[in-house]
Amino acid sequence: MNSLATLPADDLSQRLEERLNSHVDDDPDFWSFNELRSRSGNHALFQYPAMMVPELQGVLLDDLTAVDPNVSLVYDPFAGSGTVMLESLYRNLDFHGSDINPLAILLCQVKATPPSFEDLKAATSEVVADAETLTNLPAHEFPGVEKWFKPEIRLGLTQLRTAIQKTGDITTRRFLWICMAETIRLVSNSRISTFKLHVYPPDEVQRRGSDALKAFESVALQNADRLKLHWSRMADASASQRTPTALLLPGSVVNRWVAPRQADALMTSPPYGDNKTTVPYGQHSYLPLCWIDTDDIPGGFDRSLLESTSKIDSVSLGGSIKDAEKSRADLVAHSDALGSFLGLIDDAPPLRKKVLSFVRDYRDALQSLRPRLRDGAFCFFTLGERRVGGQTFPLVDITKDLLVANGHEMVTTIERILPGSRKRMAAKNRQGTTMAQEWIVVTRSRAAKPGGSS
Repeated sequence: MNSLATLPADDLSQRLEERLNSHVDDDPDFWSFNELRSRSGNHALFQYPAMMVPELQGVLLDDLTAVDPNVSLVYDPFAGSGTVMLESLYRNLDFHGSDINPLAILLCQVKATPPSFEDLKAATSEVVADAETLTNLPAHEFPGVEKWFKPEIRLGLTQLRTAIQKTGDITTRRFLWICMAETIRLVSNSRISTFKLHVYPPDEVQRRGSDALKAFESVALQNADRLKLHWSRMADASASQRTPTALLLPGSVVNRWVAPRQADALMTSPPYGDNKTTVPYGQHSYLPLCWIDTDDIPGGFDRSLLESTSKIDSVSLGGSIKDAEKSRADLVAHSDALGSFLGLIDDAPPLRKKVLSFVRDYRDALQSLRPRLRDGAFCFFTLGERRVGGQTFPLVDITKDLLVANGHEMVTTIERILPGSRKRMAAKNRQGTTMAQEWIVVTRSRAAKPGGSS
């Protein structure tokens, strides 16, 4: 009798579909994960926007590896906060990931290769003690710093930055930068209730706390405690004497990347639209990146990304509407869902250009994925749909159309209702500020066409 790993492709797809769909036989709300508590372990080191549900991705990975035990490498082209990465490593699976946001790459590296609890706790004490002795330092400078930080906060962060730079071990130093990034989120003059940079009213600024060192120490010690769970899970994953690895690449998903080997599976949650009108990952990361020593970011750092608070978002999917209209005929030829939607917003040219620019970039990103996957790799896309011009943007059907046009075979689609704490979109986004539902589109990739980019 054949093992699952040697079953015909169609049989493997059927087995995975049956296994995924079986979860709702006893619990129709299974995929909603309504009973989840807050994030824990290394999943909780930094409040990155629109993070995926670790337990959800974990179930998908468990079902996948049960059906195909040969899976050993998972790829996420939009790695973000590293949810898929950690859940892969915890199952002794290697990981490849990329992201256009340098803070995401640093965060993923820190989560994948953190220091020990003891080393971080000792380093935290040393950094705080050293920072307290640093006086008469020139205040750290960058455009707009006085708008976003009170003088005493700016001084404390300058002291912290200088003390962290003295930390010799780069693994520990990178972890401390992430602790500082979370501290900056908490002590800056930007509202923490939104992912966009949005300054508090003057009276609220004055009421907010003014001790950056205490805030940092609290964040770092909490993160040190979270390391205990991480290392416990990693010990379980490495029981076979094999330690899983993570390879991270900064930059756009369409950039050329010659990886050591093709991935066995893809699991990701791509943007649901351009970052400016959905989730502004770049804006959320701008202030931390202005303080972090960017020489410590893996893969290097392009200083032009700090030219403005929105630069990272402007180079992300749909960030430029230049020549967007020229792509319409080609895009519609590959997606009936897009063609139907454009007919609903044709009387609003600015919105139409934004939609076309996003779908154009999205199509290019999806096309770049196949050469990085082995033939027959299963792919999982967690998707949500926003509203544009009062109409629901059919990202799920557009994604299916584009994937099928690029040689994917559909396996199944999972629908999930988000629990009460709905996923937030960009604040004051006229296209909708909350999402109540998500879908996981599951496909199977076939052999890439000759001459495809890698």
